Amino acid sequence: MADGREAVRELLAGGRPAWDRFARDYRLVVLKAVHTAARRFRAVEADVEDAASQVFIELFQDDGRALRAYRGESALSTWLTVVAYRIATREFVRRIRAKEVEAAKPVAPPPARDAEVFETLERLPEIDRRALVMFHVDDCSYKEISDQLDIPLNQVGMVLLRAREKLAKVLTPAPGK
Repeated sequence: MADGREAVRELLAGGRPAWDRFARDYRLVVLKAVHTAARRFRAVEADVEDAASQVFIELFQDDGRALRAYRGESALSTWLTVVAYRIATREFVRRIRAKEVEAAKPVAPPPARDAEVFETLERLPEIDRRALVMFHVDDCSYKEISDQLDIPLNQVGMVLLRAREKLAKVLTPAPGK
């Protein structure tokens, strides 16, 4: 690893090679800090990945403003650990609050068309129904759907596509009706 100030200088002045070097040298530092925060908030893996991404986004937004704040008074890995932990903590708190707000919203009865969709969903094969509900209602990722339905990750998109086609076929009125 290069000296911290030199690494930041190269990163801010350089292009893709500098980014690749930074990511290679400091990726594990960021991930360790994010996982430490995640344990505190009992975050799920998808939230951990999102928080790690958010760390890198915030480091580089506004022309690297956060990175420019590094003064070299400590090792870059130490500074980055603290920054990554703070960003991840803020991200986990934001997600918890968003879930609390969502849970507090009153549940309105579905409009007539939504009720028809839910009734039609019940007529689909179980894997199609579950995949559609998990993706569109529960907001699950392809990885979560793959794990829960025990289907290969690279087939989730096709399962969803075919399930949507079946649902549309059932919901579309036949000509003349």
